[in-house]
Order: sequence, then C-alpha cells, then structure tokens
Amino acid sequence: MMYEKLEYVLAIAEEQNLTRAARKLYISQPTLTLYLNRLEAELGVRLFDRGRTPIRLTDAGRYYIDKMKQIYYAELALRNDLRLVADPEQTLVIGIGQVRGHHWLPKLLPGFCGLYPHVNIQVMQTSEQQMADALLSGEIDVAFGVLPAMVQKLCIVDLLLEHLFFAAHRQFRLVPEDIRDRFSAERPYLLEPEALNHLPFIAPRIFNGLYESFETILRQNQIQPLKTISISNLNTGFQLARAGLGVQLLSGSILQMNEAQTADCRELDFCVLEHMPSTRRCVAAYTPDNIKKELIERLIRMVREDILPECQFSTVL
Repeated sequence: MMYEKLEYVLAIAEEQNLTRAARKLYISQPTLTLYLNRLEAELGVRLFDRGRTPIRLTDAGRYYIDKMKQIYYAELALRNDLRLVADPEQTLVIGIGQVRGHHWLPKLLPGFCGLYPHVNIQVMQTSEQQMADALLSGEIDVAFGVLPAMVQKLCIVDLLLEHLFFAAHRQFRLVPEDIRDRFSAERPYLLEPEALNHLPFIAPRIFNGLYESFETILRQNQIQPLKTISISNLNTGFQLARAGLGVQLLSGSILQMNEAQTADCRELDFCVLEHMPSTRRCVAAYTPDNIKKELIERLIRMVREDILPECQFSTVL
C-alpha cells in the first residue's frame, strides 16, 4: 500500500524532529531517515525542509499527507463495502439523524453488539428524506426519524411523539421576569406570535426534518425573522441559541436532560405558540422483505426498552 507507513510521515510532521519521531514510532532514527530518503526519492520531491530546525513540511509534503489520508479512508470505506457485498446478512446499516444518533447510539449499540458480536454495523447519518430514499433502494436496513409520507411501502413502527417548543436566551425577554421561574422546557410559556416578530432565528437547513415545521409555524403565525442563521446540526444550533444569537425551534430529541444540559438551559426561556404543532411523530421503518428482519426487530425492541424511557420531552407511543 502507498500509505503503508504513512504514520512515519505523520510522526515526523508532528514532532518536527527525526529523533523524537523515531522514538515515538519505536524504531531507530537511521531506519526512519532511510525510509524518508527512499520515499522522497521515489516521489521525486522533498516532503520536509530538513535544512531548518525544527524541520518543517514543504508544500508538497502537506499535499502528500492530505491526499494519502483521502486514499486511506477511501480504502477503509471500500473494504467495508466489499464485506457488505460478500456477506450482506452480517452487516446492519442503520439510518439515523445527527441529533438522535448523538444521543441514542452510545446507549443502544453496546448492548446490541454484545448480543450480535459478529454483525458489522454501518451508520448513515443524514436527512429523513434521504433515509426514506435509501430504505426504498435497499442502501440501509432500518431508519429512525420523522420520515416523509412517501414511505407507505415500508413497515412503520411508531416510537414517540417529540414535543416542539422554542428556546431563546433570556436577553430577548420572551417570558416576564416576575413569572419566569414557573416555566421551563417541561412547562413552556404560552407566547403571543407578535413577540417573535423581527427577532433573529436559528433555522434548520432545508434538508433537515425540522425545516418544514419551522417554515409552517412562521408562515401560519405571520412571523418575520430579523435574520436567520441556518444550521444543519441542531445540537450546534442549540449552543448558538444559548449564546444569544437567535430563537431556535427545538424538538424533544435535542434535549436529553443530563446534569450538564440542565445547566445549559438556565440561560434559556422555553415557549410555545397557540397555533403551532405541539409534537412530531418519530418512527422506525424498514422494508418488509429484508433478510435481516430478525436483527432489525431486535434493534427496535432495544430502542423501546433502553432509549425511549429516557426521552423526557416526548410521549412514547
């Protein structure tokens, strides 16, 4: 492989010294120097400027490392794809959004992998529309999310109704200060739409499943944002809302109230409007003829048993 000893080049670039790099790699300094001389001779370029102390990467060296990393990760992906083609029953491909994946998978996969230690797992984190398309084309085996209406051909398992509400830094004064202590994410304040007019908003990108709800709520309540910051990762958007950069529409999946996030919410007001959907429906979906149906159904049962009871801002179905 061209990148078989890529770690040698990376170690030299990090340490900026051949002796320290050799020590880090548990090889002798002459061995490392010989390897680098041969590599540079083979490529016909200098990867490092060794006339300086500390030694530095040349432009060609930086380009070489970038390209070798791309080749390395491309081959890893190819190896995974080949294993899937050779033995599709031994690989389960899961589609899940960034937010649910962030909260659910670290709690879900250890138990599942313990039950099925020889099953490979591939996770596809993308939009709900792309997950639905990938299910129908056979690219993924099971999807978790708020899937579009075009999934009639799939087996649908209702999981929960995620509550919807707005979050805003207290600097926007959406909740009167004298009653602020009465309201929280569990009990959001009922707000008049005019209070949100001409405020900045943290908006989901158009391919995000929350985008349609966001646009519908603003349109039906005739809310005109002052400006928007569009974000694809709603966890990032939540941190921007905490920083006072705008009002954000949240779903229950974003808030998993551990101790750290409870502290994060102290600077925020949580509100709802009279004319807005209060929930959105999260499901699991898969094709009825999937040969891995037993694995899929077990995974869904584990979601029900291990994950849903911890979803505080949702109603389990």
